[in-house]
Amino acid sequence: MANLDLGRTNPQTAQKILEEELNNFLGQELNFLYQEKKWLASSQDGLASSQDGPASSQDGPASSQDGPASSQDGPASSNQDGTASSNQDGTVNLINFGFQFNEQATLEAIYRIGRQAGFLANIKEQLIALAGGYRLTPVYQLDQEKFRIKTAKLFKDIERPAQNASLVFNQETDSFSLEHSTEGTAIKRNQLLADLTSRIESLSSQPIELQLALDYPTVKNNEVEEARQKAESILANQPYQLTFGESYWTIDKETIIDWLKFEPVSAEDKEENPNNQILGCSLNEEKIKTHLAEIAKTIDRPTTNARLETEGKRAIVFSAGQAGFRVYQQETIQELTNNILGQPPIKQTKLIADVAPPRISLSQTNNLGINILIGQGNSNFGGSPNNRIHNIKTGTAKFNGLILNPGEEFSFNELLGGSGPAEGFLPELVIKKGKTVPEYGGGLCQVSTTLFRAAVNSGLEITERRPHAFPVVYYSPQGFDATVYNPSPDLRFINNRPGHLLIEGVVQGSQLIFNFYGTDDGRQVQIKGPYILEKKEDGSMKAVLYQEVYQKDELVHQQTFYSNYDSPDLYPIGGSEEDEEED
Repeated sequence: MANLDLGRTNPQTAQKILEEELNNFLGQELNFLYQEKKWLASSQDGLASSQDGPASSQDGPASSQDGPASSQDGPASSNQDGTASSNQDGTVNLINFGFQFNEQATLEAIYRIGRQAGFLANIKEQLIALAGGYRLTPVYQLDQEKFRIKTAKLFKDIERPAQNASLVFNQETDSFSLEHSTEGTAIKRNQLLADLTSRIESLSSQPIELQLALDYPTVKNNEVEEARQKAESILANQPYQLTFGESYWTIDKETIIDWLKFEPVSAEDKEENPNNQILGCSLNEEKIKTHLAEIAKTIDRPTTNARLETEGKRAIVFSAGQAGFRVYQQETIQELTNNILGQPPIKQTKLIADVAPPRISLSQTNNLGINILIGQGNSNFGGSPNNRIHNIKTGTAKFNGLILNPGEEFSFNELLGGSGPAEGFLPELVIKKGKTVPEYGGGLCQVSTTLFRAAVNSGLEITERRPHAFPVVYYSPQGFDATVYNPSPDLRFINNRPGHLLIEGVVQGSQLIFNFYGTDDGRQVQIKGPYILEKKEDGSMKAVLYQEVYQKDELVHQQTFYSNYDSPDLYPIGGSEEDEEED
């Protein structure tokens, strides 16, 4: 093989010699000749010239009387005899170009010499091998993509690739402008590959002469119109939307322009002219993927199993369980791309996601009939003073986890058990007779109002409820509130569901939420209002709220809640705590 003599050696020795020789050859520095100048392949992905080599320029190498131009990547140093040598960062070799020898396959090919044909042919091959006249090419593989990338980087200083005609969006004219095609020059890749193969066959390290050829664009100026029309159609139909349930995300004009991608595609007559290409218009999948990944972060969530552990009439551990969501991003990208590129484009695309129910449902955690969310109440206490926020959180904790028996009546004041400092409450404003004054437990009406809303929305029977003396900003919409003060007024309702009822209180930022869990008995609840019946300039008003409960589309229960609010001006801040107490 080349000048390597493996005759009269045992297999182990032959393998060792072969591996050493091939590895040394693979690691040898590659040298190139261009325009009668010697060039060294630098490890920094450029060509460094010898002392008399040409300096690189934008249009390709040009000769230089003063010696080589400096390189940011650090050219290889030059020996005294004028030949180029390796820099200290290493060299570019066959391995860098994607070549890899297969020593085992090469050994097997050597072993087959004189061992596979007829007797006389085998004798002839063996005699030739003994005489040193048998030359075998090493077995190797080539990574074509690695070869393409490496040569593009290595010859960037002497190549000027052709530029295809393309389109770019012009913000000033609000339209697509033409980027003209240009011819260029490029190294003859096929010739270079043939020369490298020849060196491998002979294990030769001789320099390779580079040859430049004209490089022609595959897309001309007159081959962009179809892409222009498609891009304009896409923009004309924006904005687009991604939807998931009631949520949606808008894809605006700027985003679409950023996603548009223009690149050569086969023309419609590719069967007759397989090399004919025109400009195509598509979407950049990587940019869509990045955009969708941010949206998926707001949707994806793991499945949570339900948990319920009780002690007496209170849940000490509770989780209602939560279905999990996972966005199928690749499928959604494909659907979105097809919709936007469609003729005509489709403006709305549903996110493709998988919904996974909990492995353990709420009904599996108990035999109390607590199996579903039957109603929810919420309110906003944003802007409340610190003491009021403290009292809201403390009061919410008093009711969180509470379990009511079927038919049991809920009493806010009885279950609260006091609102003084001993129960953990702080002074805050409350409405007293004719005044608004600070008192322990101020703000608890936020808790009672939210519980009232949850009970009404759950279709429960309200047995006692009183509105506030004047409209309070924290209880919007007005007409859906409930004031409390020990011992009266109170908030009372009955668990008229067939199973037990569990109350969950949650504070999220400035939102107070009460969830009621119980038995689904098929009832449907309709809430109408609250409606403002009368409103005066001094802030006083009247409102009404209707609760309707249906079973199998038949009205079985109805309640009406009237609210008559005085003007806030009648209750100035001030006074003493000894005044007669009122709501």
